[in-house]
Amino acid sequence: MTSRIVYGLFGLCLAAVAIVTGLWFTGAAQVREQIARSGRALAGEAGAFTVDTLDITGFPFSFEATLGGIAVLGRDARGTWEWRADRALVQLSPWLGRDATFDLAGRHKLRFRAGRVPLDLDITAARAPGEARFGGAGEPDIYTLAPENVTLRDITSGSTLKAEATSFQLFLYPPPERRAGNTQPAAGVLVDLNGIDLPAGMSRFLAPRLTKLAAEIQVLADLPVPVDRRNIARFREAGGSVEVKNLLLQWGPTTIDGSGTVTLDPGLQPEASFAARIAGFEETADALVAAGLIRQQEAQGVKLLLSLMARRSDPGRSAEIRVPITIQDRAIFIGPARLARMPQIRW
Repeated sequence: MTSRIVYGLFGLCLAAVAIVTGLWFTGAAQVREQIARSGRALAGEAGAFTVDTLDITGFPFSFEATLGGIAVLGRDARGTWEWRADRALVQLSPWLGRDATFDLAGRHKLRFRAGRVPLDLDITAARAPGEARFGGAGEPDIYTLAPENVTLRDITSGSTLKAEATSFQLFLYPPPERRAGNTQPAAGVLVDLNGIDLPAGMSRFLAPRLTKLAAEIQVLADLPVPVDRRNIARFREAGGSVEVKNLLLQWGPTTIDGSGTVTLDPGLQPEASFAARIAGFEETADALVAAGLIRQQEAQGVKLLLSLMARRSDPGRSAEIRVPITIQDRAIFIGPARLARMPQIRW
């Protein structure tokens, strides 16, 4: 009797192992298909998605996919774009929903066009953990990425940007929840950049290092994707705008925090209106003179005007001002004073 019980339990264990093994391999096949579908969706109908190697481990309770030699080739109105990566790690479960975690540490190459400007970027990150969470009815898809010790090099110009720590969170709202032509949020981004070593062309303005840049950004109206002149014009005609909230910039002597709205003028150049608090404005004006962006006489006028508006909340702290910052006719104004000229954007 005892032996029958032992044999029965042993048989049940073998059956359980066989069931778990079968389910895991079935799930691994589904994971492979899900990765392939996601890659094809990213590349689009005219693109291509390939990997040199795709290994799935984690038996028996998880699925960890290691992709090697990733290549995504796509095509839009401006031509082709390309993303290549040495490797990526993805963890997901086809039984627990579509959510996934991933790590994009390593080297990446990106080729695309920003308006009329071609970009050829080489990017490396010591760490780059992320997460993808897919929303239900009326809820946005959320993508999070937090790279550390990032180096970004523009191969064409040779300029390099380095960052100690960054964080990006992208919200994509489902189109069925928005009526055509309205200006409900289509996407949102939370950005937090810390310890940015700037390229030489930018570091001459205020300081070679950007201490911090953080903001919450919302795009109202349908996204102008792909980014070209036709879609940008449609975005403007539909009343599209970009809302910037909780903006914080710490760069050299300058600290700016505020919020505002960015729109486009008839020439598809940015117009903006911000309510901001600025500290270090005198040192900022001197730095702009040293960089050759404004003349000494203009700087004196700006400092005199802003000093009349300044408040000092603490005797031990620098004076700060609360003023509107506007962009109009490709010029940046702090209050009524014109600070600098903006280059024209060629879409």
